[in-house]
Amino acid sequence: MRLSSANAIKADFHDIYRASDPRRYFSVMGGLDYVIPEIAGPILLQLADRLIQSTGRPITILDIGCSYGILSAVMRSGLSMDELRCRYAKPALQVQNSDGLAWYDSHYYASWPPRGDMRFIGLDRSPEAIAYAQRVGLIEEGLVVDLETNSPRERARSVLRTVDLIVSTGAVGYVSEKTFAKILQVFPPGQAPWIASFVLRLFDYTGIAETARHHGLATERLEGVTFMQRRFRDETEANEALRLLESRGLDPAGKEAEGRYHAELFVSRPAADVNRANLSGIVSPPS
Repeated sequence: MRLSSANAIKADFHDIYRASDPRRYFSVMGGLDYVIPEIAGPILLQLADRLIQSTGRPITILDIGCSYGILSAVMRSGLSMDELRCRYAKPALQVQNSDGLAWYDSHYYASWPPRGDMRFIGLDRSPEAIAYAQRVGLIEEGLVVDLETNSPRERARSVLRTVDLIVSTGAVGYVSEKTFAKILQVFPPGQAPWIASFVLRLFDYTGIAETARHHGLATERLEGVTFMQRRFRDETEANEALRLLESRGLDPAGKEAEGRYHAELFVSRPAADVNRANLSGIVSPPS
């Protein structure tokens, strides 16, 4: 299935990523019980800790489609999406302009115990979202580029070469193997980073897995579990999603048929790492 076909049935939230701060993001996505960063965070921390242990040094995480640095906020602080939504809905923060909110946020996120063994790079097409995430300290560096249509320039290539773990919690579908290929091409042979992608069941991951294979990475899917992303916006979106799933031969019973998008986890690592311990042996999904 073409990505454009599956994306066409999904609700369009483009405008919430063009705001100068994340209040509208949390108002809209919170209203749809968007929880995938919260569910993905603990699993990605397990993968990050595994890499830190194996490399014996701090690591750099590239968040594809990072928006306002939400995944970083969850992974650094352990906050839930509902806690963040309620924070941004508080009257004292609602009356602030974006500069005032950024002042509060920079102090708020700095108050959590630091993880000196992890740094975040954000990649997104929204300059507003990247600027805010970097301003409040949720990402150390930001790249505003659409790698579906453009190649990374030298600064971006230099930043990307520092990455140890590529993560995405909702980007696949909006980005394809084109984006992953352009990222992986900056690494010398045998030095590609790990990749961890939470992918809606609407989308076929084969192309990205094949791209990873060309760069020496073996891809595993975490068997026997899916991860809720958000509620369908309306009946039309739900019906179209169910139709597309059935066209892929996937049974939505107990998952999308209950009213929510579900994602699967794919992780790409060097074959030697996979042979030492399979994916189910190094991550434990939350209940």
